[in-house]
Amino acid sequence: MRDSARYAWWLLIVFFTLLIIGNTYLFLRLFRAPDSRGLASNNRQMSVELQIRYALALEQSGLGKLASAQALEAVFKGLDDAYAPYEAAVYRAILQRVFDSGDPAQTLQQLPDLPSQTLSPTERRWQARDWQAVFRETPALDRADALRAPSPFAEKLLQISLARQAGNQAQADALLQPLKHEAARSVLTLGILFGVVGLIGLMGLLVLLWYIVVRPALPSRPAPDESPFVYDPLLWALVIFLLVLLNAPTVSHLLSDWRVDASSVIYLLAVLLPLMFLASLREQPDALGQIRWFTGAWWKQVGAGLMGYAAYVPFLGALLMLTIYIAPALPAEQTNPISERVSDTQTTLQWLWTFVQVAVLAPIIEEFVFRGALFKVLWQRTGQAWLSAFVSGYLFAVIHPQFLGGVFPITLLGAILALVYAHTRSLLPCILIHALNNGLITLVLWSVSG
Repeated sequence: MRDSARYAWWLLIVFFTLLIIGNTYLFLRLFRAPDSRGLASNNRQMSVELQIRYALALEQSGLGKLASAQALEAVFKGLDDAYAPYEAAVYRAILQRVFDSGDPAQTLQQLPDLPSQTLSPTERRWQARDWQAVFRETPALDRADALRAPSPFAEKLLQISLARQAGNQAQADALLQPLKHEAARSVLTLGILFGVVGLIGLMGLLVLLWYIVVRPALPSRPAPDESPFVYDPLLWALVIFLLVLLNAPTVSHLLSDWRVDASSVIYLLAVLLPLMFLASLREQPDALGQIRWFTGAWWKQVGAGLMGYAAYVPFLGALLMLTIYIAPALPAEQTNPISERVSDTQTTLQWLWTFVQVAVLAPIIEEFVFRGALFKVLWQRTGQAWLSAFVSGYLFAVIHPQFLGGVFPITLLGAILALVYAHTRSLLPCILIHALNNGLITLVLWSVSG
């Protein structure tokens, strides 16, 4: 087994080189595409719809029309930055009817002449007639089926506005009340999450100050009495993990005719196959048979995990500000994979499975293969914990597709996870930090997307 580890090294060099080259090529191609939208435009659209939910939540809470009108005014200002003029005008007309705050017919008067993000001039003029027809004083609702709202959330608002335009107030209220309840729940959840994360960030500053002052020492190697190459066979777990990810398109194609969720199968394979391999190494008679993945009292491990996550939060806030600053230069396709999964989910069961994937399964397998295998091998080989932490953290970031949109925070997260593992010699704190990070991000995205 130890003799075959050199092949694992070469395979990993090839795999990571392909991933880095592929990500770089994709980024440059998207960056140079003339019709590519910036990542900031997606953020602005999300921000506008969050403000709409805030306005709905204010109405639901009974704080009065004035507060809701002020929130809606901010929405109208944001529409022009988030959408092309055609889509912004359509969205504004829908909101005016839903909130009863203006004249949609007047808003759509110049619609045929406004440039659109996706429609050709001919399509734009034909659809503009349909929009103007359904928002006349006597609406032509038979043409409403041809309308396409700017977003899925706008589609829900459109149904409410059409009911109001037709004079069916009971139907409009029946559609609006669940939307208000969802908006109030989302805004409340988002406020609680930001409050909790802010408190954790303040604690993290104290943890960082303590770490700088105390400077706890690290051993030279995880197994100082063993060969520098003793842990090399662990790399086969990472090879298996990357093989599963790289063959995801093939698996998706094979399962397309069976109506099976390919992402679920890929996740389960990526979890089970590397863990089965690592479990088999415990029977090896050499030092691999002495591997202990979890050491120390459970409460100490949980405490180390909470301290590690708190230390990461201040860096995360700073790096997110950097990402927002450079977002106008990033293609919209460089998104967070968690965000993509959250936006695709619909039912409660789908939400639950998405949460399990990103906050349970992903932390378990990624901590075993990146901290338990890759970092441990690099640390044993080089004897440099900090260097190995940042190298393994960068390679951890490489497997995530958002490239420049996420490479800095993910690399730092991977480095902190590796250092926590180096201090505790246990993967439980790392899994806890990883699960907290992914879980809180998922809840924030759920709150923002409604």
